[in-house]
Amino acid sequence: MRIHLFPSTFISRAGLPHMGSIVGGCSEGLKRYGTLSQLSWGSALKALKSALKGGVEKHVFKPSGRYVYVVRGPTGPHLVMGDLACSCLDYYLNVVIRGKRKLCYHIAAAIISEEEGTFRVIEHRDPEFIGVIKGVISAEGLGPDP
Repeated sequence: MRIHLFPSTFISRAGLPHMGSIVGGCSEGLKRYGTLSQLSWGSALKALKSALKGGVEKHVFKPSGRYVYVVRGPTGPHLVMGDLACSCLDYYLNVVIRGKRKLCYHIAAAIISEEEGTFRVIEHRDPEFIGVIKGVISAEGLGPDP
């Protein structure tokens, strides 16, 4: 897979590469463009880096088949529930409270990772669901130790 970051024909008026140039070399670029275009330039790059460099884990619970993503970044792991919610502070402040956008870079990374198949699968049994969630929340510093 090739990601074209700086083709000169895609430089925006602000001097930054247009998002279409980032996703032009990826499969289903238009879908990804919609995801990345909702983020700032820096957040879009963080989402791509996390998604394409192995920063996304898909925790699958058996036999129910339910799953959650854990996106690991510089501030630690964050729990992502599909494309609906993330446990990070940015999601809470800018999506839930301020309504500035519809997602954070962790959700974008999970979406891209799913599309590209770059996530790591970790399987658990259904009874372990609560323990896994508590473990991630604890690692984020959002709750008591499990």
